[in-house]
Order: sequence, then structure tokens, then C-alpha cells
Amino acid sequence: MSTNLHLATAVVLLLLTASQSGVAMAQRVMGGGRDPCSVSDFKVLCRSVVKGQKNVNAATEVSIRELMKRTIKAKEAAKISRKSGGGLKTCYSNYDSALENLQKALKNIKQNDGFSLNINLSASLTDFDTCNDAMGGGKASNVFAKSTSTLHEMADNCLALSTLVKQ
Repeated sequence: MSTNLHLATAVVLLLLTASQSGVAMAQRVMGGGRDPCSVSDFKVLCRSVVKGQKNVNAATEVSIRELMKRTIKAKEAAKISRKSGGGLKTCYSNYDSALENLQKALKNIKQNDGFSLNINLSASLTDFDTCNDAMGGGKASNVFAKSTSTLHEMADNCLALSTLVKQ
């Protein structure tokens, strides 16, 4: 009986210690003590956009704004070539939807609405994913296909950063 009590106490203490260090780590990331890009899949790309920003909300906003700028440029390029067929027509229409969702995401950050932020960034990621698939994924060698792949990676980074924004 005594052994079981000691074992149970040890397990409880271990769980408390683990959860406290998890909370402390989350507070460091959310409070600006750590690199927010550490949660992203494309860290080098994330850091090149965020440029040392430690504030999670600011890093997320900067990433969304940069993604919007690049999406507008890609949309202009797709408009010129969309009549040639292929995935360009799909990308052109999806870029409008992605831009709308990204605009909503910027408002969500200002409103501290992390739930809606995640929804809108997920929707934009789907738009970029569809475009990326239409262009042949990362396998295609043309410049536009590489651009769509980069936009997809940037959207993925935005979504990863948004998970650190307060809900």
C-alpha cells in the first residue's frame, strides 16, 4: 500500500513538473522570449519574413502582410497567362479568395480573435494548396509553379504562427 502511495505521489509530481515547464515554455514564446518561427515548418522562410520580431501578434501580422503582397503580385502574373490554361486559371480565382481570408485574418489579430484567425488562415492555406496542386505541386519546374509553392509555404507559416496568438 505504501509503495503504491509513493508511486502515485511521484507520478503526480512528475506530471505537475512537466505541465509547469510546458506552461513556462508557452509563456516565453507568447510573451516574446523566444523565436516564434520555431513552431513553423519552413523556419528559414519564416525568419526571412519576420526579421527577428519576437512579439507573436506582430510576427503573425508581418507574415500575413508579406503573404498578401506576394499574392497580389502572383495574381497579376496569373492574370496575364491564365488564358494559356493549366493551373493558372485556378490560381487566379483562388488568389481572390485567399486575399479575402487574409484580410479577415488581419482583423482577427486586431480583435484578439485567435479562433477566427485560425479559421481564416486555414481557408487561405486551402486556397494556396489548391493552386499548388493545380500547378503540379512542387514538382513543376516553371517559375510560376515555384512561386505557388512558396506562397503555400508562407501560408503554412502564418497558420503555425497563429497558433501562438492568444485565443
